[in-house]
Amino acid sequence: MVPLIRCLVASGLVVFSTPVLAGDRLADIAFSRLDTNGDGKLDAAELRQARAQRFERLDINGDGFITAAEQAEAGNRMFRKAEALEGAMAIRFEALDTDGNGKLTRDEFMSAPSAGAARMDKDGDGMVSKEEFQAGLEAARASR
Repeated sequence: MVPLIRCLVASGLVVFSTPVLAGDRLADIAFSRLDTNGDGKLDAAELRQARAQRFERLDINGDGFITAAEQAEAGNRMFRKAEALEGAMAIRFEALDTDGNGKLTRDEFMSAPSAGAARMDKDGDGMVSKEEFQAGLEAARASR
């Protein structure tokens, strides 16, 4: 039970360290990744598997041990990714804020083209079919 609680606490720290607006989406993604059998619940085996994968990521040199230096490096990598995401989000916000007032109106937000939708529209018909949508999600998961 203690490992389960630790895993949930660690997962929560990752989710709560992100901006509030993205938190729900990140939680959904994280849960979907952990719920390997897709039953909408995390069982002990799924949580053990997630913990094992986390160990592999932390054990940078692959020697079967996690050192304090490896733990710190993992934290540094997460911080660098968060900084890059924050920078990309700031650039995107500025591009959408066409009147430069520091706020996005509904019109500004809605008029922005969706790069994700454009990537998923493989046949170029201006619409994303269910098959294209599913293929896009699978491609995004595979790239992570």
